Amino acid sequence: MNKIFPQGDGNGNAAAGTKALPGGEGDVPQSLPSFLVARCGDPSSWIYSDQKCDGINNCGDCSDELSPVTACPPCGPGWWRCPSIVFKYCDCIPRVLCRDHTQHCSDWSDEYSCPGP
Repeated sequence: MNKIFPQGDGNGNAAAGTKALPGGEGDVPQSLPSFLVARCGDPSSWIYSDQKCDGINNCGDCSDELSPVTACPPCGPGWWRCPSIVFKYCDCIPRVLCRDHTQHCSDWSDEYSCPGP
């Protein structure tokens, strides 16, 4: 996730942290075509478009994976849909985490219902 900071003080002086850094902090890169950048639920945050619907909580609030901000397809074949308790995931967890004797879903379905990898 990237954070948007003020552009400066209005006198041409750039504010600290205004440079765009992938996976870091910075302003939305104006040099990139708009289809390459996606806003998060928090208007001061952005990600690269290819990070949407990748199963990973890139925005920090799951807005890159869940409605109403993002319309993602259902979990793919390598994923299990459940209410995740792991911050890294939102609505689906990788099936390799199923039946590993560790709770990843709030309803424990990853341990008792998921068929596994």
